[in-house]
Amino acid sequence: MAFPLVGVIIATSLLVWFLLQRRKKNESKLSHLKEIPGPKGLPFLGNVLQLGTFPNDQFTKWSKEYGAIYKVNLGSQMVVIISDPKLCKEIFTNDPVYTGRPYFEGFDIYLEHPGLGMFASEGDLWETHRRFLLRQLRDFGFGKSSMESLIMDEVNEVLERFQKAEGKPIGQMRETLRLAIVNSLWTILSSQRFKHDDPKLSQLTENIIKSFDNIFEGGSLLIFLPWLRHIIPGYSGYTTMRKEMEGFKHFLEGSVNQHKRDLKEENLKDFIDVYLAEVRKTTDEKSPFYGTVAERQLVATMLDLFLAGSDSSATTLSWTIVYLCKFPEVQKKLQKEIEAVTGNARQVSVTDRPNMPYAVALVDEILRHSSIVPDGAQHRAMAEREFHGYRIPKDAWIQPNLFFIHRDNKIWGDGDSFRPERFLTADGKKYVKSDSLQPFQVGRRVCVGETLARDNIFLYLTNIFQKFDVKFDPKGKEPSLETIPGFFRAPEPYTVIMKERLSSK
Repeated sequence: MAFPLVGVIIATSLLVWFLLQRRKKNESKLSHLKEIPGPKGLPFLGNVLQLGTFPNDQFTKWSKEYGAIYKVNLGSQMVVIISDPKLCKEIFTNDPVYTGRPYFEGFDIYLEHPGLGMFASEGDLWETHRRFLLRQLRDFGFGKSSMESLIMDEVNEVLERFQKAEGKPIGQMRETLRLAIVNSLWTILSSQRFKHDDPKLSQLTENIIKSFDNIFEGGSLLIFLPWLRHIIPGYSGYTTMRKEMEGFKHFLEGSVNQHKRDLKEENLKDFIDVYLAEVRKTTDEKSPFYGTVAERQLVATMLDLFLAGSDSSATTLSWTIVYLCKFPEVQKKLQKEIEAVTGNARQVSVTDRPNMPYAVALVDEILRHSSIVPDGAQHRAMAEREFHGYRIPKDAWIQPNLFFIHRDNKIWGDGDSFRPERFLTADGKKYVKSDSLQPFQVGRRVCVGETLARDNIFLYLTNIFQKFDVKFDPKGKEPSLETIPGFFRAPEPYTVIMKERLSSK
């Protein structure tokens, strides 16, 4: 008797689902437009089971099959995939309706206040805080010599660690570089600096990143099927992720509370001070800077900066070591340019960048080939729109297929090859920018940390390879150029041997 009942329930559910989908289309004012092509999926689940451990591999196959604009259904969510750089620029730049953000159920740092932080917020909250964040970060050093000085303090500590380990296998490159990058960012945010061997910040950062990696190792099922967290909270990775999120939240709230106690408006030392001063003077209850929610927005923004600002650059730099060990001729060309510009009598500075076209091209090629955020950051259509003859429904997600764009042979000729010269003139003397390179995305929600990220990558890259020759540990396993499952496309584990080229000056 149970089986017929189950069959009736399933059949009824399918009918309701079908009628709801049909009703949505019939209510549309743009229902006359052609349907976006895409792969067929299952009711309720859509195409989510087809993604596998490495979703960008499947998205790339579909991009080749369905073209520059296609759709998938992930659970009940329609996602429109854009696989052309010009279309990405058009859709993300011209119409503010596409500046919305998806709601990832259960992933907010404050579950009772979803949509906080720079990543998840939208509308007036996002626009107001973005302007404030950019203005204050510039005042505290973004793109200035003061920021470079903070970065170089950390670069020199990393160089000292490498020097002490000269000739010995060095592993955990991503973790080592992550803490160094976090430190320069944390100094701007809080006026504090951690020692590189201090376990507190490194453990907090590593744990929360690992918890996100564990979720993405499962093919991101928890994002598109959020009800799994109620059925299998442990197996899905949700329990661990929430535990680490709460631990990091406690750490950030502790810093904010300490700043509240010590705040002196005549002497604002850092970003937290400036933000709290803005909250303190705000009396308009409708303002994004009013009250407790504003303080929670500060904590959520700090978490975003930590996750996006530190691990993205550390992952990119970890790839940098892999590429320059895989391609020693590239390493030699870089070192030759460094010596020509600095005479190896001083360290490399960002002011040298205009005179180092090969290094700049190398950074772009690393960003292109690694594509550590292969599917970009999803946007949400806040209203129904027409785009190139297709109907984009309200609340559809818009996702750039950056991995496909960055490897497309129609754009690059030899997209899978690692070749920095593609960003140089034929004589190799001038850097050539490509609009098809979009690692920080484009448009109204372009990454606020692009300047800092590029400065970090340039300074670590040039100063490490000015001082050391680097090669893979012959006794270890050499990594391939494939990725491991996780939140970012990170390289396989590896160890290297560093040999000092220049003695300490």
